[in-house]
Amino acid sequence: MESNYLRIAQLMERYLSGTITAEELLELQQFQALYPRIKIWLENKEVKQEEIRELLNGHMRNDIQLRWESTLAKAQLIRKQQKKRRRLVAASIVAALCLGVWAVPYFSGAEKVHIVAQKNINVLPGKQQAVLTLSNGETIRLGGDDSTTIREGGNLMKIADNQLDYAATDKDEVHIHKLNVPVGGTYRIQLNDGTVVWLNADSEIKYPSVFTGSERRVAIKGEAFFEVAKDPSKPFRVAVGESTVEAVGTAFNINTHLKQGQIKTILTEGRIKVSVADNSVLIDKGNATLIDNSRITVVKADPEEALAWKEGYFYFDGKDLKSIMNEVARWYDVDVEYKHAVSEDKITGGIKRTESIRAVCAVLEGLTGLDIQINNRTLVIKSKRRSMTK
Repeated sequence: MESNYLRIAQLMERYLSGTITAEELLELQQFQALYPRIKIWLENKEVKQEEIRELLNGHMRNDIQLRWESTLAKAQLIRKQQKKRRRLVAASIVAALCLGVWAVPYFSGAEKVHIVAQKNINVLPGKQQAVLTLSNGETIRLGGDDSTTIREGGNLMKIADNQLDYAATDKDEVHIHKLNVPVGGTYRIQLNDGTVVWLNADSEIKYPSVFTGSERRVAIKGEAFFEVAKDPSKPFRVAVGESTVEAVGTAFNINTHLKQGQIKTILTEGRIKVSVADNSVLIDKGNATLIDNSRITVVKADPEEALAWKEGYFYFDGKDLKSIMNEVARWYDVDVEYKHAVSEDKITGGIKRTESIRAVCAVLEGLTGLDIQINNRTLVIKSKRRSMTK
């Protein structure tokens, strides 16, 4: 693993200096599957080599520590557990520990982890799906690979490649539409001005079919990532509860799936203005705001937190187990039941959202030391059962 970090640092140094070859650039891009942050670096040549090296060193230290801890855990489990099945459990937990750091693009040992599935309920990952509500109240289910068009009055909306597209609408006939993404879903929409919005599970956006007047205004609930089309003459404003996020041309993520009343906005490009009540702040790229009880706090942003779900990853860094389980529950459409008090310690790791629920539970078991069972459509979390033999 250390060789990966050294090679990435070497390739990034050549990329930033403009001396990288075509073969080396391809190699660097292939590393993105394991380390999604590389995409941020490739898109931002202003990043300093020292910053990259510091981040890589930090991840390398995490890997070394977890591998050492997993080796000790493996030895202890093998001594305590004599039966073949127990040894398989130990091996798979070690695999989860090793693979769970940063991101887990593939996981093949998940089926060996102690997870009880009753009644053979097949819990599948989320998929591209949404419900569009037109201004007349008509609802249309979206999803699958179908390509079609929807017309309401003079408005024409196209559906293709799992995207609802309003770009073809050129009439000034305004209709208010609403797009709901259910639990276990995600969907993408291109608004009339060219702005693209990704909606995460259990989220909603309300918007006009055509933007008229002096502003572009939408409202959201849940979590959404925006790539705002530039139009200095018409500011883009997102209403989130009692707060507003304003941008001209930028990219940012808004998340209301936090503690009750909290709203987090992470800026990945450009500049935005965040307002609530009589308070407002301007933030630049690399920063985030957290609104809690009408108070705005500016913090350093982790761009990966904003981008990972859109790119198809669960991103655990800096989150406690309950926050992570809330995300898992929304994506797989399951409930979570806690039989054991869980720590609020922050976890480091991640996994692709296309993986099975068993793979996700296996990684989280390894990272937390807890036992996660699948009972119908409920994830039951409790302490590990002690071995009966030594």
